[in-house]
Parts: sequence; structure tokens; C-alpha cells
Amino acid sequence: MKRFLYPTLSLALLAAVAGCQKKNDGGNGYPTPPPPGNPAPGSITVSTIAGQNQPGRQNGPVYSSSFNAPVDVAVATDGTIYVADFKNHRIRKIAAGQVSTFVGNDSVGIVNGNGTHAEVAEPYRIALDANGYLYIVEQNDPRVRRISPTADVTTFAGTSTPGFANGPTLSAQFQLDAGGVVADPSGNIFVDDAVNSRIRKIDHEGQVTTVAGDGTQGMVNGAGNQAEFNFPDGIALDKQGNIYLCDYGNFCIRKITPDGTVSRFAGNGVRGYAEGDPNTAEFSTIGDIVVDSTGNLYVTDDSRIRKITPQGFVSTIAGSTEGFADGDGLSAKFRDPMGLAIDAQGNLYVADVNNNRIRKISFK
Repeated sequence: MKRFLYPTLSLALLAAVAGCQKKNDGGNGYPTPPPPGNPAPGSITVSTIAGQNQPGRQNGPVYSSSFNAPVDVAVATDGTIYVADFKNHRIRKIAAGQVSTFVGNDSVGIVNGNGTHAEVAEPYRIALDANGYLYIVEQNDPRVRRISPTADVTTFAGTSTPGFANGPTLSAQFQLDAGGVVADPSGNIFVDDAVNSRIRKIDHEGQVTTVAGDGTQGMVNGAGNQAEFNFPDGIALDKQGNIYLCDYGNFCIRKITPDGTVSRFAGNGVRGYAEGDPNTAEFSTIGDIVVDSTGNLYVTDDSRIRKITPQGFVSTIAGSTEGFADGDGLSAKFRDPMGLAIDAQGNLYVADVNNNRIRKISFK
């Protein structure tokens, strides 16, 4: 399995992937990418905004800073960028041309507190709410933690024991390896509880409920309590309150309407790179997802960033084969891009895991 961030799920994911259709196999178990689409030359530009190839944890000016497997990013309204620095067990901050440590230290653990007095362990997904609070899920801890704008870390929901239970936030249970987290404008938090095969909601009144998923791994649409998912990962919300998620093991994008109805939004369930309409398009290794102000979705998929229109049409906007290169969108290269964020101007930020860099995608 290519993705290194699911050690506890590797056998289950391999089994899930093996049971799905594959095509265009290049002999290594991964589809052979066809030539990407063709956006207008110069209309999309990829640049590096922080980090360098060698892993490290150097703070300071952005171009001399270093990360170690940055897996997710979140961007605040003032342009500050937060990074889940997975192997450094830290939340890093990029602001005013400088990289600093926002939360975490040389100890690896689950310890609340302020800033560098707090401890985190393999931070995997992060999201900001409208008030500037950061929510974090860590790969090997089943809790959702919250970080204030002044770097105070607290437990927001869940217990130290993995499981499944709804109810008050601090007695509710989640499984390990939560796939994604996102906040809505009202302060509700949504979590892809991947191993429990459910989408969970933590409301602003302190209750955890299940939005969709019956706890069975599979591919079933319909009413939320009857739907099935296969390791849901990244999650996003549009202005109408629809939830979109990367259904990693089903190779497709799923949609959940505000009334809880689940449908397949894009992707035919076959592993590949085909572009086109919702029933033709294929996905390979989808990780994270964001939505822009006009309802377009963007997802990380293997070594590419792909766009999905509100009508479900899929195209590649940046990346092709694995590597590292800045420049024009389809000439640029990534090495396992995972986390995505979007700013008020519609620029995308990418956590390029195995290039140890934070990349920016600008549109002209």
C-alpha cells in the first residue's frame, strides 16, 4: 500500500482495495496514469511556499524551514497557515514569512496545555472554525482536540479508549484513524470516523451524533442510517450545508445532503485516472477535499490535484507523475500530496508529504 499513514489499517485497506475493480495496472498494483487534461497554459501555477526536500524541523524563514511529512494544512482568514507536521508531532505555523512551532515539543504524547508545553502524537487532520479555533485528529489517538488562537490545547470530544458511542462530548467514543475533520459556520464539527464507517457530528451544544453510516464497511447510498462507506477520509462542506467526502476504499466522492441522504457524487468505483462526467471519472488514491465559493471541489489524488465541478465533471488541474517541480499546473509534480486548504481568494495550499514542502496553487 502506497500511503504510509495507515499502519493500523494496512491489512484492512489492502483487503478492501483488492476486492474492488482495477484497471490500467502498470504492474505495480497502481493504475498507469494517462496524459492529464489540458487547462489553458499559464492559467494555473504551482509554487513552493515553505520547506525543503530534506526532512527536518527547522523554524525560521520559510525557504530555510523544514518539515517531516507534513500531512495537512489549514488557512486562517488573515492568511496564517497551520501545518500538521506528522513525523515531528507538532502543529507548525506559517505567518509573515516565518515558520514557527505553534503546538508540540520533542516529547510525543497526548498532553493538553499551552503551545510547546502541550504534546501531540502524529497529527493527521486539522481544520479551523469561524472563530479561529483549530481542531485536530491524531492518527493513533481516538480523541478530537481543540487548539485556541492562543495555543491552548484541550480535549474537545472523545475518550482515550477507542470505540463507538454517541452522547456528551467527553463520554462519546471514536475509533483510531479518523479520516477528516471540518467545521461549519455555526460551530458544529464533522468527523470522518473511518474505522467505524460513520460520519459523526459534534454539535455546539456538546453532543456527538451519527450523521450517516450504519457501521458496516461497504458502498450503499440512501438514508443516512442505512448508508455504508469504505474508509472515508477527507471531508468538506459547501455553503448549502452539503457534506462531501473522499470515500477512499470505494474510489469515489460521496455527498450527504442536510437531510442525511447519501449519494455517489463523482467516480465510478473503478480505480484509475479517467476524467469526465460523474459516471466516467475514476479516482485512485483520494485523500483530502475542499470546496470553493462557487461550489467547485478539489481533491488530492495520488500525485495529482483534481477538480470536480458542481455538476460532477472531473479534471486534473495540477500534477502528473510523482516527483517535484514547480511551475505550470500540469508541468508541476508532487510526491504524495495529502492535505488541502483554500483561502478567501481561492488559492489552494497543499501538504506535499514526501517532498516535505507546503505548495500553493494559484489561478489566473
